[in-house]
Amino acid sequence: MPKFLHKFAQPRLIWLAFGVAMTQLVISNLLATRFHSWTGGFGLLDLGGGANAFSAKPSVTPELAYTLISNYGEHRSSHLWLIVPDMLLPIGIWLFFGLALLRLTRDAQAWQRWLPALASLYFFADYAENSSEALMLLQYPNQLPTVAMLWTWCFTLKNLAVGLNIGAVLLLFLWRWRQAKSS
Repeated sequence: MPKFLHKFAQPRLIWLAFGVAMTQLVISNLLATRFHSWTGGFGLLDLGGGANAFSAKPSVTPELAYTLISNYGEHRSSHLWLIVPDMLLPIGIWLFFGLALLRLTRDAQAWQRWLPALASLYFFADYAENSSEALMLLQYPNQLPTVAMLWTWCFTLKNLAVGLNIGAVLLLFLWRWRQAKSS
């Protein structure tokens, strides 16, 4: 990563980004749970139909997308409005992962310097997923099979990227802690 970015990876900014991301996650989960109850048990596309992040499905299909959309009924437009706060969520998560990984790789050599790019992988996957959802909702009852397939790939990539980011932050933190302890 370019060295000039490392000046932003200060503990204060990392904690601020963490707080923003957690606040956004709590609000998003409260809204998702509310939507799940409005629709009689059909959750947001972002969660694969689950009520919130704790009941999200690990994988999705294009058929699931259109099953959910058709079961939203009169609440279909509410889902479109819930995409608006969901477009803000990736910013907070991206900032936290990006700043944390920048901080943890500031003295790294070779390939480790590029680990902060994992945060951008999440960011772009989540935005592509949200855009696909908006297109499918806006075009319903017309089905867009290519967009639905893109949505499934982005859903999977987003969840994989979250896992990779969490793993990288934890492993780098433990590696740094071990280095500091042995010094």
